[in-house]
Amino acid sequence: MLYTKCLLLYSGLIFFKSTTVFGIIDPITGAFALGSFALGYFLTKTNYSFLNINNCPTENIQFYELQRDIEENFFGQHIASKIILSALKGNFIRSTHNKKPLVMSFHGWTGCGKNFITELIANHFFTNEKMKKLRYHVINRQSQFISSSKLNYNSEELYNHIKLVIKSCKTNIFVFDELQYIPIGLLDILIPILENHDLSIDSRNSIFIFLTNAGGEAIVEKYLELWDKGYSREQMKVFDFDSILQQSAFNEIGGLKKSQLIDSHIIDHYIPFLPLEKSHVMQCIDAELRNLNQKLDSKTKK
Repeated sequence: MLYTKCLLLYSGLIFFKSTTVFGIIDPITGAFALGSFALGYFLTKTNYSFLNINNCPTENIQFYELQRDIEENFFGQHIASKIILSALKGNFIRSTHNKKPLVMSFHGWTGCGKNFITELIANHFFTNEKMKKLRYHVINRQSQFISSSKLNYNSEELYNHIKLVIKSCKTNIFVFDELQYIPIGLLDILIPILENHDLSIDSRNSIFIFLTNAGGEAIVEKYLELWDKGYSREQMKVFDFDSILQQSAFNEIGGLKKSQLIDSHIIDHYIPFLPLEKSHVMQCIDAELRNLNQKLDSKTKK
């Protein structure tokens, strides 16, 4: 913006300096001045977005390939797999009619696959590492915005950062990891973006994902309760966990505690990640070895 203003000012100076005593502008100088003014005006109005056109992904996600990747590499999370894939498909199909960006919250113990599935999604949305680096944003407790001692300042910095990223390209994935360590109230600053009420940007094509341990204990308790009632793991549904996840997120220490994001129903999906069983861990190991063209011998499996 500073460069744009300088360009506009410079064109104005040329305009006046090129005027003769008779008030007539030299044609060449005048043309240069008008051209500089037009360029400066164009840069101001476009926010340099044309400069970033090659850094913005085209919307050609192959959901069949994503689904196959989930089936072959993501185990023990039938609820999460189904809800995430359905939410992404629906959001993509309705992209031109969406009123707000997709917002999902992943809940569960550490090691259940929250980060893994997020990486998997990013790998299919952004087909090369350069694009992924530009459009896949992970914010955690090491990020510059996370500090309870400077909450107001960091809130504004976070808001402006996300706004600037969306201005340069509408399609992004924002991941807020380790939500249990993010200061209470920090995320509420994002409400205008998450509701697409900031008129200076269009946030509908971006995706926001929250990863948190909040609700992990409640998930295990509900899981064991259903198990005792005779439910198999595959019979458990998202609605068995939905209310307890909202309550846990709202009451447990972390970025969503007493948050208006919950009160305002901005989060579209609260997704439980169930505790893994030994068979699921073995499947994870087998899949990783398969990717490395190796095998786990039968003696080790026991």
